[in-house]
Amino acid sequence: MTRFFLITSLLITSHLFAQKGTLSPYSFYGLGESLFSGTADQRSMGGLVAHVDSIHHNVSSPASLAELKLVNYNIGANYSRRNFISDANSSKNETAGIDYMTVAIPTKYFGFGFGLLPKTAVGYRLSVSDEINGLSSNSNYEGNGGINQVFFSLGFSPLKNLGIGASVHYNFGSIFRVHTRQEDGIDLLSQLNNESELRGVEWNLSSYYKIHLSNRLQMQLHYAYQPKADLKSLNARSISTFTSLGEQRDTQEVNLSLEGLDETRSELPAKQTIGGGIGEPKKWYIGGQWSETGGSIDNSFYAVGSVRYEPASQLSIGGYFIPEYDSFSSYWKRIVYRFGIVSSKTGMILNDKAIENTGITFGVGLPVAGFSNVNMGFELGKLGAGDDSLIEENYVNIRIGFSLNDRWFIKRKYN
Repeated sequence: MTRFFLITSLLITSHLFAQKGTLSPYSFYGLGESLFSGTADQRSMGGLVAHVDSIHHNVSSPASLAELKLVNYNIGANYSRRNFISDANSSKNETAGIDYMTVAIPTKYFGFGFGLLPKTAVGYRLSVSDEINGLSSNSNYEGNGGINQVFFSLGFSPLKNLGIGASVHYNFGSIFRVHTRQEDGIDLLSQLNNESELRGVEWNLSSYYKIHLSNRLQMQLHYAYQPKADLKSLNARSISTFTSLGEQRDTQEVNLSLEGLDETRSELPAKQTIGGGIGEPKKWYIGGQWSETGGSIDNSFYAVGSVRYEPASQLSIGGYFIPEYDSFSSYWKRIVYRFGIVSSKTGMILNDKAIENTGITFGVGLPVAGFSNVNMGFELGKLGAGDDSLIEENYVNIRIGFSLNDRWFIKRKYN
C-alpha cells in the first residue's frame, strides 16, 4: 500500500509544483533560465554527474540505473536568495519550492526510473524609463512560467563494469510575458500580452565504465549525449489599454498567423558531457566533468535584438568523503561530506558581453534508517558579465533532498 501511494502521489500531484520559481532578470531571454536537473547530493558536488553508486538515483545519467540495488524514492526542495547589483541600484528577492520527485527501481536484469523535474524557469519584473524628443515614458516588463519534464529512464549492464542507459523526457509548460507602457501626456496605458504553450520530446543517452586500479581504488569514466530536439510552441498575443486607475478599456487579439507566429518551433541544441573520477568506494571520491551545449534556441517569437547566443559550456569538479561508513560508535563518522566548484559560460551574449556563472558548493548526507539519507546542500555563486553596465546576481541556494531506499521483489526469509 505504501509503495502504491508513493508512486500514485508522484503522478497525480505533479501540478502542485509545476514550476521551480526564479526571479532572475536574465530569464527575460529565450525560454528562461536553464535549470540543472539533478538531486541535492549531485548539486553539492558542483553538479557532478560522473559518479554512480548502488543507493542513489543519478537522475542525469540513466546508465547509473544499472548499478542500483535498492528501490529509491527521491524528493527535493530548494530555497534561493539573490542580490542584484547594477550601476543604477540594487535589490534582492527570495524564492522557494519543490525541486524534483523521482522513483528508481532495480530488477534482476535492468533498472528503470521515472519522475518530474524542472527544465527552465521564467520570472522577472523590470522597469525601464526613457526620454525621446522631450517626452518621457516608462515601461514595465513581467514574466513567469517555464518548462518542466516528466521522464522515463532505463539502464542495464551488458558487460561487467559497463553500464549504458537512455531516458525519454516529455517537456511541457507555459510562459507568460507582459509589457506595459505609459507615456507622458497620454491618459491611457498600453499593454502587450504574450503567451506560449510549449510541448516536445527529447532523449538522453549515457554510459559509464568502472576500472579497478587496486583492491581499494576505483576509476569511473562517464559519457552522456543529448541529441537535438524540437519544442513546439502555440502562441497568442493581445493588446490592451487601461486607464491610470487600472480600468480596462479595450483588448484586441493579434492574428499571429498572418506573420507565421501562431505556431513556432524551437530547436533545443545538442549537449554532451564527458567526465570521470577516482576514489575508494564508501570512503572518498573526487571527479570532474566538462559539458558543452551547441548553438542557440532559434525561435522568432522570443527574438530580442540585444542578445545573441554561442555554444555554452560548464566545468564541474567535486567529490565526497566518509570518515567511516559502517561505524557503530559514532554517527558523525557515517555522515557524507560533499564539496564542489562549478564554472560555466551560459552561451548568452548580451550587449556584446558574455554572461557567466561561477559558484562553490558543499553539503552533507545524513544517514537515517537503513540505507536512506537526508541530503543538505549549499551553493554560493555569481551570475553576470563582470561589467557595471549589466546586472550582477549574487546568490545563495539551499537545497534539501530525501533519498529513501527500500527492497522490492526480495522474498523475506523471516517474518
